[in-house]
Amino acid sequence: MFSFLNSTVLVAALAALVPLIIHLFSKRRVMIVEFSSLRHLKAMQKRQVRRLKIRQLLLLILRMLIILLVVIAFARPTMTGGAIGSHAAVSAAILLDNSGSMDRYVSDGNLFEIARKRTKELLGTFGEADEVVLIPLAEDAETAAAGLRLSSSAVALKQLQQFTAGSAVADLESALDKASDLLGLATSLNKEIHVITDRQRCSLPERTVPIESDARVVLMDLPDEGNENCGITAVDFGGQLLIPGHDFDVTATVKNYGSSDRADLIASLFLDGNRVAQTDVKAAAGQETVARFTRSVSRTGFHSGWVELSDDKFRGDNLYYFSFHIPNRFNLLIVRGEAAADFISLALVPSRSINQYWSVKEVDPENLSGVSFRDYDVVVLSGAPDLQGVYVDRLAAYVDRGGSLFVIYGGDTDIRHFNEHLSGMTGIIYDEPIKQDFSRAGYYTISSLDSEHPVFSVFGFERSELPQVKFYALPIMHTAPGARVLMRFSGDRPALVENSYGTGGVLTFTGPMAPDYGDLVSHAFFVPFISRVAEYLASDLSGYDLQLYVGDNISRSVSVRGSVGIPLQLVTPDSSVHSVLPEEGRGSLVFHPQPTSQVGIYRVNYLGREIDRFAVNLRPAEGDLTSADPDQWAASLGVEEYDILEQGRDMISIISEFRFGKELWPIFLWATVILLVFEILLSRGAAPEEPG
Repeated sequence: MFSFLNSTVLVAALAALVPLIIHLFSKRRVMIVEFSSLRHLKAMQKRQVRRLKIRQLLLLILRMLIILLVVIAFARPTMTGGAIGSHAAVSAAILLDNSGSMDRYVSDGNLFEIARKRTKELLGTFGEADEVVLIPLAEDAETAAAGLRLSSSAVALKQLQQFTAGSAVADLESALDKASDLLGLATSLNKEIHVITDRQRCSLPERTVPIESDARVVLMDLPDEGNENCGITAVDFGGQLLIPGHDFDVTATVKNYGSSDRADLIASLFLDGNRVAQTDVKAAAGQETVARFTRSVSRTGFHSGWVELSDDKFRGDNLYYFSFHIPNRFNLLIVRGEAAADFISLALVPSRSINQYWSVKEVDPENLSGVSFRDYDVVVLSGAPDLQGVYVDRLAAYVDRGGSLFVIYGGDTDIRHFNEHLSGMTGIIYDEPIKQDFSRAGYYTISSLDSEHPVFSVFGFERSELPQVKFYALPIMHTAPGARVLMRFSGDRPALVENSYGTGGVLTFTGPMAPDYGDLVSHAFFVPFISRVAEYLASDLSGYDLQLYVGDNISRSVSVRGSVGIPLQLVTPDSSVHSVLPEEGRGSLVFHPQPTSQVGIYRVNYLGREIDRFAVNLRPAEGDLTSADPDQWAASLGVEEYDILEQGRDMISIISEFRFGKELWPIFLWATVILLVFEILLSRGAAPEEPG
């Protein structure tokens, strides 16, 4: 195959016609006059003229060829498969997998270090005229800000020395898009895309990525020793209210990704830097199991820790970090809509003289002007009273940004007002209000509940042991899609409904609690039920059960008194400090912590005081080390043909088998020089044209 890398220059080949045009226009017609005394010279003249014309024709051809060869040389003629000429220039993109799964050990050592070493060997195959770009599959913010561009292999080698295996997920789709864009602008004959990865199956792109059509795809073979790995995929606190001196449960989910059962695992709980518990774990092949711990803390404030699994070849998923915050006191606001508010207050604070973790404030609906919902962990709407529009908006904003709301239907609840203003938050639509002319001859009771939900899990109810609470009248209602029914009255009527609104949570008791409508407030179930609902809502699941992973776009909300005049200080797990600028958002201070590329505990300080703490973990998918075969991998790239740089073979010899492009311009330049020499010699011996 013969082609030109700079084909636009070929237009100049028309200049080869210039000597021919000059030759044609330089001919002159002359009158021939014969002299009788010279007739004997005619024979000799014919021979000389013939030789002169041949020499002139050769000079014309040489001059045209010289111009043509110079133009062709500047057009950079190229031939593939030939044995002459110099190697054609190469433009290559090297996609190096630096995701979390690469930081594991195989028989020959750390897999990422093996990949780095082979990448260094690959860079050694490029010449001075070649251009290379090194693209990480897990790109961090610093690399993204620096930008990517084709440069020499020496520059790529310096970048390689700075690469480390991170904790993010490989983004093959984005890396291929960048490689195709860069190679699409390159002018080299040879274009190559080298993919150096463990071919983790879960990192395959969801769509076929169109790549530069002229690029040769090369997969580098790395050691694959199967998927015999166990890791922690989640840590759960079960929606408990964490109180100093009271035990709480920590549950870690352990997954065995391998094909063999494991009975030799040990899980340890670390709390505030100390190992506080340890347990044996058995995990069947391909299954999940749990490790449970019961501990307590002695003080309020910020706490953090991790659950650690015994070491294996991939340590990245053997640790799972968590953090939580225990305030000095939990604040609860009751908006009075009926007399049941007093019973709720007494259930939480039976005596003001006893030091309690609940601080309860009651307020009438018309006196909300001086109340800030942000100051409370839980807001209770007792009797679902009618609220002015401005207070409804403030309440919705409070829940949307993470607040907790408990709504209790009352005998005087206006269902039209409820449906218009509270249905969106509660997920409940009332069809008919409660009847006021009810009889106590019949009643409803609790027929079922979700015993696995944190509100009820501590009770250990069996179906035959459900509390026999009587309700003499109930409204008629239905739930919206997405709302979850936690408890039901007889007649299959929803009793307790949970709904999410923004980042907050809402529980709604759909029937009245006032003594006129039933005996709930006098039943032994009432106090633990109200306490458990309040505990569940105040536990701030978004705070210590929140799962944040490396690579997430994290947004945090904190409360700081007064205006913030200086940046917040973000302390990363490696103790480096970064300034973060907060912004006002929906009545709270919102900031986006960066960088969060490390696994571990992050702390946020303001004026020397810690105001936030959160944990960032490795995404659980990184623990699944199952690899896709090369054909599957190539199919996800949309290529039918690819090359493999196999282990144990000399990389230079493998690459030379497919990198065969030849540029022929030196040959054309040398041919031009040779023809110039012939032209000079021939023109010296040529006599000037004489009139004949």
